[in-house]
Amino acid sequence: MQFSVWGVSYQNTPLTLRDKASFSDTQKLAALEALAEAGVAQAAVLSTCNRSEIYYMQANREDSEAVRRLFLEKEPALAPCLFHWEGREAVAYLYQVAAGLRSLVLGEDQILGQVQDALACARGAGSAGKELSRVFLDAVTGAKQVKTALHISENPLSLCSIGVKQLARCGALPGGSALVVGSGKMAALALRYLAQSGAARLYNCNRSLEHALALRQEFPGLEVLPFQERYEAAKRCRVVVSATSSPHLVLRAEQMEPRQEPLYLLDLAVPRDIDPALGEREGVTLFDVDSLKHTAEENLQHRRELEQQGRAILEDGVEATVDWLASARVDGAVQGLQQLCHEAEEDTCAILERKLSLSDHEKRVLRKFVHAGMKRLVRSPILTLKGLRDEEEQETYMRAVERLFCLEEEPPAGREGGGV
Repeated sequence: MQFSVWGVSYQNTPLTLRDKASFSDTQKLAALEALAEAGVAQAAVLSTCNRSEIYYMQANREDSEAVRRLFLEKEPALAPCLFHWEGREAVAYLYQVAAGLRSLVLGEDQILGQVQDALACARGAGSAGKELSRVFLDAVTGAKQVKTALHISENPLSLCSIGVKQLARCGALPGGSALVVGSGKMAALALRYLAQSGAARLYNCNRSLEHALALRQEFPGLEVLPFQERYEAAKRCRVVVSATSSPHLVLRAEQMEPRQEPLYLLDLAVPRDIDPALGEREGVTLFDVDSLKHTAEENLQHRRELEQQGRAILEDGVEATVDWLASARVDGAVQGLQQLCHEAEEDTCAILERKLSLSDHEKRVLRKFVHAGMKRLVRSPILTLKGLRDEEEQETYMRAVERLFCLEEEPPAGREGGGV
């Protein structure tokens, strides 16, 4: 099996199409179920504001086509935007994604948690086997090493922080009131950055009132309002930030009344929360994840240097994971040899113990010698199998081992009665 990935990202896909490629939590579970029915036994979905990717263990080309088809069923126009990696390239890509080296904001903090969440979701759905889990966990470990070595995240940077800085540059902060729609991690970050930037008063609206009220633990002065009052709340504010996981718009142009005072909107969601038509109104400034690209790409040379250093740090981990995956592909043949060896050992010892009068001590010594001899018998083929890295060569050797040692056949009847 090959570790593989199909996906779209901000690097090659416009926001209008990333909206359609995104997966809600419910859609992730439905996608994993559909892939399982198509024969893809192991898969995980990573869907953020900047990417939608499906990682999977590919047993054959039909598996790869099933994953690709899942994206095209969401939106046929995604076809030229889709990218595909497999084998070492796919492993290296996930390592770089987890470390924030493939993010719009280099080293951003949120992506590592999102990678961990993708694995947790896959495990919950029963679609994360030994191989997929190992690659994800190794990638998380590598990401933490990069962050520790390069100190990329000592001052957490994210699209949210960049967006709030843009609002501050426009003069919307400090002194103005701000509304945040949503109560997840991104919404909490927005409240934190807005408070640090001098927002005079903070409001929050969210569908789950319980989640919104929980934010008061960090923001005691936060005024929590019912979700249906979000348009009324927006009238009182100079800034509105939206960061929900809704698959639909949560702020529509036709329900937002025109106003005389300037209004600054920050949409941190994909699919988008805020109607793009609002950005065309006079006096309204709208930032979304794509419009923040220019700011995120400032000091490009420094970004490139850090990215190269990060990739170098990850290299050893990538190689170790690739080696492990290659070795795991021959596990079935190795286990077959070990099982055959164990059965022969048991048969031989049983015959000798029946034919010879042995004390318990002598039986233990006999079993140790027989066990050592049987291990020597299969040691060379096992080491040869585990040392192979080319998948076609592995397949050839495994078929040869299975045929030579009859691993795919039932053991012949009456084997125990043979001579020694």
